[in-house]
Amino acid sequence: MAGYKKYNNDGPSAEDKALDLFAEMMIERIETISKDWSKPWITEGSLGWPKNLSGREYNGMNALMLLLHCEKNGYKIPRFCTFDCVQRLNKPTEKQAKEGVELPRVAVNRGEKSFPVMLTTFTCIHKETKEKIKYDDYKRLSDEEKKMYNVYPKMQVFRVFNVSQTNLQEARPELWNKLANGDAVKLDESEKMSFEPMDVMIRDNRWICPIKPMHQDKAYFSITKNEIVVPEKAQFKDGESYYGTLWHEMTHSTGIEGQLDRIKPTAFGSDEYAREELVAELGSALVAQRYGMSKALKEESCAYLKSWLEQLKESPQFIKTTLLDVKKATSLVTQNVDKIAEELEKGKKEEQDNKQGMKVEQPASGEKIFYSSVAYLQSTDDTSRLDEFRDKGDYEGLLQAAKEYYDGNGINEQYTFASPLQNKGDDLLIEDKDFAVVYNNSVGGTYEVMLKYSEQEIRDHITRYGTRLASDDIKEVAKDMVAEQFQAITKQRIPVFEMPSGDILYAGYNRETDTLDVGTVVNAGLVPNHQFPYDHDNSLESNLQSVHSELSHMEQYQEEEVEYSGGMHR
Repeated sequence: MAGYKKYNNDGPSAEDKALDLFAEMMIERIETISKDWSKPWITEGSLGWPKNLSGREYNGMNALMLLLHCEKNGYKIPRFCTFDCVQRLNKPTEKQAKEGVELPRVAVNRGEKSFPVMLTTFTCIHKETKEKIKYDDYKRLSDEEKKMYNVYPKMQVFRVFNVSQTNLQEARPELWNKLANGDAVKLDESEKMSFEPMDVMIRDNRWICPIKPMHQDKAYFSITKNEIVVPEKAQFKDGESYYGTLWHEMTHSTGIEGQLDRIKPTAFGSDEYAREELVAELGSALVAQRYGMSKALKEESCAYLKSWLEQLKESPQFIKTTLLDVKKATSLVTQNVDKIAEELEKGKKEEQDNKQGMKVEQPASGEKIFYSSVAYLQSTDDTSRLDEFRDKGDYEGLLQAAKEYYDGNGINEQYTFASPLQNKGDDLLIEDKDFAVVYNNSVGGTYEVMLKYSEQEIRDHITRYGTRLASDDIKEVAKDMVAEQFQAITKQRIPVFEMPSGDILYAGYNRETDTLDVGTVVNAGLVPNHQFPYDHDNSLESNLQSVHSELSHMEQYQEEEVEYSGGMHR
């Protein structure tokens, strides 16, 4: 491209080459927009979010570039795969191999060129033992355990092809049709005009700062007041314009100190101010695209078009740092929107199920069920057999195959929960009386095999092993157990400590703080003077004895010694 300054002539790395391409694409896009300000950042509003073949979503820099890549080349299905992924499609399952089934071969079409995506990988090494663990395992550790590891990020470039660059449509028409029908965003005009999760966010003040729609003509984020002000929805020509403006200002608001710490004190019109406007523009465009809307350039941002072009032509690194900020900001926005959307969807489903008499059945005894993870399979594992059952919709077969991963061990107390759905994107595919299988397509296509336990089994486990490594859900059961035990003994008597000093102290269990509270009793109840953390690895009697021992060593409860002229007497 004319006027574009190349760099690193000694031999650009794969990352440098990718950034060169990304910068060229952004320059081309901005130059197109500068000729027509009403043109949206991403034209194909009906195009779904870019994903790999297994359903994992791309984000930030990769998502934007793949969307522009799809638009430029006319790709209608935003699914991408590496050359190795294409080859894996040709690997038969064990059953197919035994039966001699020959699969139609999938291949990249002759002459097709790949496109770069940039992914950050992490190496996690224990500071003392130097043992390496997977990043997904590291994320599951507690905050204290994480402190024992050094985490080294590394940017890597992978080359991908759009499915339209392969013969997938001819070789595997069923899979092709599934991808074609599953990736389009379908929103009618009424949904675009009223996007309920955003309306609820504003109504219930659930963003990181207040959002105030007011009947006036300006939309802005005030750093000093930490609030967003926008015109009322009725003042906009359509819902897309209203929500697009909101997302622009919300992206700005993520940058303040205490959130993403991106915004520094800068003068209006400076390079830093211009870059922040680009972050907000691209952030709002990506969020809009995610929810099936288009986003045109905000009129106030037009003044920065020239500045953006100059910085992109001078240094492609500019687009990397900018889009990394966009990624962080859009993640914060979409996580909050998605959480509200999931709550609304869950509420609607429960309401519908109740109307139809389809409440989820509990065991005959009415006892609560817990789910314990016995296998966690991710992109680095061979999940092709499970993928095959899922693709065919054969969930019974998938469940039987998943059970084979159970090694017969007991409760995994650290990963035992009251619900099988613990992460955003989790989907309960199938369960029977003993097992459940959870799939998540947003973290690389993971499967989690879970064994089901009754609450009584959880209680028995707590009695035997305590809660030292237990999840919060198990610890809640442990608290219930102590509260029940305490209630039972207080029907006969309240635990009383007679101190050496002659003081009489009463004990009670505080479930909210998970402590044994000790103090005096008045008409209103126990007035605690001391709180002792409850040790669930020991019995109630042992906890009471331990508290009594600690109290006895406190100076204020020692036996008083009185001095008389004739000597020391008690």
